[in-house]
Amino acid sequence: MNFVAIIQNAYQALRQNTRRSILTMIGIIIGISSVITILSLGRGFESYTVKNLTVSDENNVTVDVSFYPTDYEQFDSGKMRYFSDEDLTFAAQVAGVEAVKYVNEDDNYESITFQVRDTKYNKSLGFVSFDDEKVSLGRKISREENDSHQKVALISRDTAEDLNPTVEKVLGTGIEIEGEFYQIVGIFENDSANLFSMVPDIKIPKKSYRYYTNDGDNPMQIRLSVAGDFKPSAVANKVIKKLTKVGSSRNFGEYMTFDMSELTDGIGKVLKTLTYFISGVAGISLFIAGVGVMNMMYTSVSERTQEIGVRRSVGAKRSDIRNQFLAEGLMLTISSGVIGYIIGYLIALVISTTLPFKVAPDLFTISLTLVITIVIGLVFSITPANMAARKDLVEILR
Repeated sequence: MNFVAIIQNAYQALRQNTRRSILTMIGIIIGISSVITILSLGRGFESYTVKNLTVSDENNVTVDVSFYPTDYEQFDSGKMRYFSDEDLTFAAQVAGVEAVKYVNEDDNYESITFQVRDTKYNKSLGFVSFDDEKVSLGRKISREENDSHQKVALISRDTAEDLNPTVEKVLGTGIEIEGEFYQIVGIFENDSANLFSMVPDIKIPKKSYRYYTNDGDNPMQIRLSVAGDFKPSAVANKVIKKLTKVGSSRNFGEYMTFDMSELTDGIGKVLKTLTYFISGVAGISLFIAGVGVMNMMYTSVSERTQEIGVRRSVGAKRSDIRNQFLAEGLMLTISSGVIGYIIGYLIALVISTTLPFKVAPDLFTISLTLVITIVIGLVFSITPANMAARKDLVEILR
């Protein structure tokens, strides 16, 4: 019997018992859709987490190099610099380094404690970004205010609610930051769309902070922008090796780096393992559904004993009978798998609308669905199919 005839006969056999076929398919559909939903969300969250933990600059990856002095007092007092401009030039000469900058040129966050009335608050302090700063109440801080060292501040909505449940009343009031009073002129929304956002609670002009605290720029880190075809950790180690030889502070401490890629790889593996474990637990339902397939196939073999005898009497081989029932089992499980995949993906897609990451179909989940359904179809149909093929023709026709 050719392949097309086997498929046609399998389809007709399943249609003759539509209700039984649908009930059997439901178990597989539920199992597959559960696994696909969990896998899609898990892989989406894994990609989102790794992406947000990896600092990137356009198409390049960045890595930080820090200097740890043996005597911090000399550096914190401003007598010595952690890194000089010449150090940045040396770092830029290393192969694979696209650009070098001081880490706190654009961002710098620190924890501060301030008091309003009799209550103390611990918040993070950062500097205003003039290009993309957004406020929901009040106004932005201008570059002119930064240049003229104006003592103005933006605070997050959460911080404003801590100060006064009616956030509008916070505007125009002042907070003390390291002995200086800054007037609150605007309130910005907390970045809830990014689970790993590093947005400070309070933002003030950088020049104002430097001016009133006498804290000159003396960053203890530099950031390397590494070309995409170079390994960041290898490039950073070469920079450290060079600075250890010619760096301006080489005799007063040690240059070190932290490889973020190792951390993201580790987190990615943990998330992947967790996703697979949960998917495996959900996949237990597939085993139960497989037993349902086997039960249906045994029932079908018992009900079609006369059909098997007639086909054998007109020349059908044992292999034809076996292949016929295997085809029915595979058609049942594969079609269930396709439906389960679509339902599972749609569920994940709907859930992702409430999350900060998106899900997308990928070759892995599609291939996994196909493999699982084929395995279930073969494993749970092979025994009933062999039983049908081994039926004794004389006993059937007696």
